Amino acid sequence: MPRAYKKRVRKNDKVNKAIWPQINSSTVAARILSAIRTTPLGIILIAGIAFFHLDDLPGSFLSAIPTISYMILLFGIAITSCFNRSRAFFILLILFLSQLGMSIPIPTHLDHVFALHGIYLTVSLLLPLNLLFFASWSERGILSSWGKRCFLFIFLQVVFVMGLVLSGDRELFNEIGKKLFAFSFMPETPIPDAALAAFLLSGILLLAKRRRNNIHFRTTILGVLAAVAFAHHFHAAQIAIPFFYTVAGLMIIVSVIQDYYAKAYLDELTGLPSRRSLNEDMLKLGSHYTIAMVDVDFFKKFNDTYGHDAGDDVLRLIGKVMKNFKGGKTFRYGGEEFTVLFPGKSLSEAIPYLEALREEIAKSKFVLRQDSKRKKDTNKKLSVTVSIGAADSNHKEISPDEVIKLADKALYRAKENGRNCVSQ
Repeated sequence: MPRAYKKRVRKNDKVNKAIWPQINSSTVAARILSAIRTTPLGIILIAGIAFFHLDDLPGSFLSAIPTISYMILLFGIAITSCFNRSRAFFILLILFLSQLGMSIPIPTHLDHVFALHGIYLTVSLLLPLNLLFFASWSERGILSSWGKRCFLFIFLQVVFVMGLVLSGDRELFNEIGKKLFAFSFMPETPIPDAALAAFLLSGILLLAKRRRNNIHFRTTILGVLAAVAFAHHFHAAQIAIPFFYTVAGLMIIVSVIQDYYAKAYLDELTGLPSRRSLNEDMLKLGSHYTIAMVDVDFFKKFNDTYGHDAGDDVLRLIGKVMKNFKGGKTFRYGGEEFTVLFPGKSLSEAIPYLEALREEIAKSKFVLRQDSKRKKDTNKKLSVTVSIGAADSNHKEISPDEVIKLADKALYRAKENGRNCVSQ
């Protein structure tokens, strides 16, 4: 084997390893830890550990937690109202009213212990069912006719709980709180069995519906459900309700902000950063960078042959490959075009990365979906290729838009040269 060829192979291997990193035990562990930190259930795990160390905090801070909790829930209600996120708004409103109901001063003519226990029992039963109810709907607006019915629905529940407490009907509360199940494997919990069944039913139904739509929000509500369950399990500790309700409120607020960020800066189809994100990142570039334009070969013909659903699958496939690309930052430019930014890299430094990206896309395959235009091609494995044009700033005082125009011209040359290649 010629020495020059061996050097080229070794160089390409190094680039490929840099772009497509090897998966090892430490990588897997890091990803698991990242998932635990960023998913709602992971946050619950961390919050649960923190709860058992609250005694180490100053007493002044502990006494402020209920006030902080109300402030966070009210902030969440305000921000979801501004964003018109009806489901998150009503769930936060219910959490606020539930916490208020379990801490509100009891009139002197009522049995204090009985009243508080009665509120705890009914809230424990109704809250998980409300979480399931609001998580199952799509967004319908806060002040719409549907939203007004939701306000009425919540108001009637408040009246119902108040009526039960004021009635002093001990028999009814005994029925709600009595033991229905006797499983030896279940840990002891003050949550009544009827409420426990409501928590389990809500969790199972939310898990079952995760695969259909609204996955992100329903996953968040699963975390909220777990936080509420922890709060009610440890409610004997006065700090438990405000602490875990605060965690629940923060999860919803973060979820709403993440959703708005995704809509503003991420492409819905591919999950890649969008054109807006590209424009903002180009403002941060210095005087030394490379920009590449990536275009799917024969995309219109592919759409005409297999249908637009299959075309969407192609874009998702390319988006998936480009998400794992480590040489530069990838974006969905629009249509079948993508962009790659290489800050601080010259054209000669970027080319090996682009060649590796082109090869990775060419060898990736996907299965034609059942609802594609041509039924006879169902289950057929297809692949696509891309053409890439690249240009750099060459340390000159030219704008990124001008470099994109140069990259577009290079892309045109790649198309003329037979496609499935990189041109500069």
